[in-house]
Amino acid sequence: MKSFIASITLIVIFVLSGNVFSEEDKVSETREPPEVAKDSSLEKQDKEKVRKVKYVIDFSNYSGGSVRKWLESKGLYYEGAAKYPTEIEFSIQDGMLFIKTKQPVRGFLVCKDIILAEVSKVRIEWGIIKYPKDASFEKGNRTQALGFYIFFGPEKLSSGYFMIPDLPYFLSLFLGESDEINIPYKGRFFHAGGRYVCVGNPEVKETVISEFDLAGAFQTYYEKEAPAISGLCLEIDTTTSGGGGKAEAYIKRIEFIE
Repeated sequence: MKSFIASITLIVIFVLSGNVFSEEDKVSETREPPEVAKDSSLEKQDKEKVRKVKYVIDFSNYSGGSVRKWLESKGLYYEGAAKYPTEIEFSIQDGMLFIKTKQPVRGFLVCKDIILAEVSKVRIEWGIIKYPKDASFEKGNRTQALGFYIFFGPEKLSSGYFMIPDLPYFLSLFLGESDEINIPYKGRFFHAGGRYVCVGNPEVKETVISEFDLAGAFQTYYEKEAPAISGLCLEIDTTTSGGGGKAEAYIKRIEFIE
């Protein structure tokens, strides 16, 4: 786990500072966009269709006290700018975790000790209060108010640069103001094992549920069956955005479904 956390820290320094490549570097994708529902809750959807939820990260059960200590009790590590309250502010409102940047920053909340086998989908209940100014994968400015990384398996693939440690396969899901939905973008590094996917274009303050077919996407992108999930983290990145690097997002619940 220490090795994994160290690798994430190095990503903060190197990997996530790069712009994505241009239109020709997209990977073709034929699946339908993931379902996005407006102003509803995961609990309500569960009443309509029963599914086996294998693992949950729930931010709605905060009962008071230090928000940062409460997040730590859930097994979340702070990395990068997330360590500093003066740079990234965490708060709880209406049963949701709000994450607000105050300047151009990059930080992570990393989930420790996670192994999830036989997971087919992920569902995330979240939204955006303020998109980073000028953020656009299409235009090469890969910043985001909130992204969710999912790592797969123990095998580490080349980063493509000798100073950056190798990492397992990963998918990074995010909400974009105008980016195309369900397009697997590549970053500057990790072409063999990393993809960034916009799963919705909500209006500001619009709570959405993003349901994403992890198993199907992994099979399409990498032409192999998805191994067990081996790591998770939330990312905040406004390092190259305008408007003083200010952005804000919120998240209520993450479910992994069999």
